[in-house]
Amino acid sequence: MVFYLILHACFLLQDRFKNKIENSVLLDNVERYLMNYCKLQRMKNWSVYKGLLARHRNSHLPFTSNLLNILNKKLTIVSTRNHFNLETGELNLSHNIEDYDSYNVPGLNGNPCSDNNELAIYIHGVWTAQIAVKEQTDRTQLSLISNDFNIPVVGFSWDSNTAINPTGWEIAKSIANQNGPKLAKFLSDFRTNCPNCNIRIIAHSLGAKVVESALIKLNNSETWKNNPAYNITSIHLIGAAISDRATSKNTQFGTAIDNTVNNFYNLYNPRDNLLRSAYIKTEKENPLGLFGLNKKEPFPINYTERNVMLEIPPLKKASGIYKPFVDNTVSEWGNNHSGYIGFRGVNGKLKDDGAINVIVADWKSNNR
Repeated sequence: MVFYLILHACFLLQDRFKNKIENSVLLDNVERYLMNYCKLQRMKNWSVYKGLLARHRNSHLPFTSNLLNILNKKLTIVSTRNHFNLETGELNLSHNIEDYDSYNVPGLNGNPCSDNNELAIYIHGVWTAQIAVKEQTDRTQLSLISNDFNIPVVGFSWDSNTAINPTGWEIAKSIANQNGPKLAKFLSDFRTNCPNCNIRIIAHSLGAKVVESALIKLNNSETWKNNPAYNITSIHLIGAAISDRATSKNTQFGTAIDNTVNNFYNLYNPRDNLLRSAYIKTEKENPLGLFGLNKKEPFPINYTERNVMLEIPPLKKASGIYKPFVDNTVSEWGNNHSGYIGFRGVNGKLKDDGAINVIVADWKSNNR
């Protein structure tokens, strides 16, 4: 009973502070430490990942990104935007199944490989506009920096902004699948140019379908089959909007995971508001990101799952700029489908790092 009273008090204090000093610098610090304390209390009682608590975030000050300048930033982007017809899902005649555009990417177009031999690739989910891709890529980097992991982050931007309805969803799934060979080509090009660089992928929501398609493509490549240097250091799926049987060892995807990735992680969340409502209603099955791999299916050898529900606080407007439709049903921990890569306020300061601390802990624990 004491635990529940403390937890309730945490939420009341959050609301009280927010109403009185919402625009002050003090709120940023108070809300950050209060949120960490509330999260700590919940983790102590409910989470099996207690080992992460000792290394949590309280020692980090907020990191600032000027939201007004995000669009003008020279962010690192690989783009396949406008390669597909958003109304039909068909590939436009001016493009082929493997081409992509790149901007400021280490190792490509004469750019040197990263100084620290690390590269993270963030792949966004469904119904994400180009502006939102820049914001999400930037927010991912802020959350990584807040966990003492400052490496280049590439945003993989694809035509996901179809109509927000069942037809648009089906078209987005098709486009995501067709982006697999394009992502595979980029990964191959980068690996050829930067053979000693760790490749780390973070894929959100329907971005998991892009990863699935890409790995199957790579697993059929003679180069990736015959050269052990051609591999992906780690992949983390967050809020994966694909079938809960997709990563089974008995599928093409599962085989590709074993053959092309050193360490593969699925971070699931039983209270994800989009996955447990719209996805199930449309697909008539559980998504991988809700409860993890179907319990009847075998894991690939290098496959790990973690429940990150208690890493997603009950905050809205994760970007600090726009309010996505998923905000309408955010009321408890784990709800916000947009919060896996962190939350920031309207002033650009990072309020919470979402599940990125779990990802960085995995990276550091493998020491590669």
